[in-house]
Amino acid sequence: MLSGLFTSTLMQQAVRYEVIAAESHDVQDIATIDRATTFSAYDGDQLVIAPYDTAREQQAIFQGAFSPPNETIPHVHPTCSSSQCTWPKYGSLAVCGDVANLTAMGDQSLLERLGNATEKRLGVLYNTSRATSEALGYGAAYFDSVPKVFPIVMGLLDKPTNAFNRSVTDLMLSDSFVAYTDELLNNSAVFDMSKVKYLEVALWWCTKTFSTEVKAGQATTVEEGTMSQLKEPASSSLNMPWALEFYPCYTFGACNRTYGGKEARLEPPPGAAGPDRVISSNGGGIAKAFGLSILGDFMSTSSPSPEAQMANTRALISNVARATTNLTTPSSLIVNGTVYTPQSFVSIHWEWTSMLAVQLVLTFLFLGLTMLATHKAQMQVIKCSSLATLCALDKNSRGHVGGINDLDSLAKKAKMIGVKLERGSSGVALWLGMGRGRGSVG
Repeated sequence: MLSGLFTSTLMQQAVRYEVIAAESHDVQDIATIDRATTFSAYDGDQLVIAPYDTAREQQAIFQGAFSPPNETIPHVHPTCSSSQCTWPKYGSLAVCGDVANLTAMGDQSLLERLGNATEKRLGVLYNTSRATSEALGYGAAYFDSVPKVFPIVMGLLDKPTNAFNRSVTDLMLSDSFVAYTDELLNNSAVFDMSKVKYLEVALWWCTKTFSTEVKAGQATTVEEGTMSQLKEPASSSLNMPWALEFYPCYTFGACNRTYGGKEARLEPPPGAAGPDRVISSNGGGIAKAFGLSILGDFMSTSSPSPEAQMANTRALISNVARATTNLTTPSSLIVNGTVYTPQSFVSIHWEWTSMLAVQLVLTFLFLGLTMLATHKAQMQVIKCSSLATLCALDKNSRGHVGGINDLDSLAKKAKMIGVKLERGSSGVALWLGMGRGRGSVG
């Protein structure tokens, strides 16, 4: 009994059947990630605009701008045919974004230029809002019922501010400023521009190194590194407002070109442009997203701290950059990963197997010595001499047969005992018969 217990226990420890996630070699299992090495919406030479591309860009920007501030737009969207996949580190073209505090820089010339542009935009915004109120039939009373406001103004920067390093500036694709104030401005009085603060919001091309894995169906992508550096100097700026050969004619509506004998003219942007090339048009709901990031909830009684304002604005522009990155990622360039599926394996623990072998050797040795001892004693201890069988006999029978330790008496009595099995109407009876004249015990 003890031998069987040890053997069963050691066998369970020595051999185990484990189900683990192992690499799948099934051709049906796929793990892919789209990566970008160039523009997806344009060809590499002529920059031909794809259908509805402008709408797609606007959708990506708004998706990033109005995402919940506590959520992060994923870098990539991997495809995994199982619940677990891994990919090697891979690089991809991306759009990076960041925010700089222009007020803290203290460049008075820059602040004066931004103040002039902001004041002009605020004037246009004031006149437009008042005219809209009157056109809707509310008159001036409706507009005057809100005497003080928190203005948020956005505009393009027509030249670098030097808030970012040269490598970022060389790859800049969008550079704007956000003007705001933590104090209410009076609509009925001249705006006090000294209370206005400025942030620079920049987007630029970069390359990022990612590592991606899928566990339990949940994808996680970690940004391992970022590089923003041109391999060779660019012949022209990647940011349209900085392109001296294009932006001036665009702002004044003087851009034209002849195609097939017909002249094509590019319409200027809405709004007036002065000699300083500042476009005064106020459009685009993205300013609302920056307003929520900088001023907080509408029901709040005070603005967030400067640190919170900067963190909220950085989170917003990072989501815009990631949403735009997803737009630039084509589906033709992919990174293949490894698919893992549940598979059963037999695990052999050799230390337990060795103990099992030792236990079996000791068992055979014990049995051999037992057989040798019984052979020399001219008797055979069979299974019916077990403790359970002896306990089944009554007291007199056990005393007549002899104790289990009285082997000599047991050997003598065994010569005179006969065993008889009868089956009758009352059941089965086992008879132990002694020699003639000595009676019997049943």
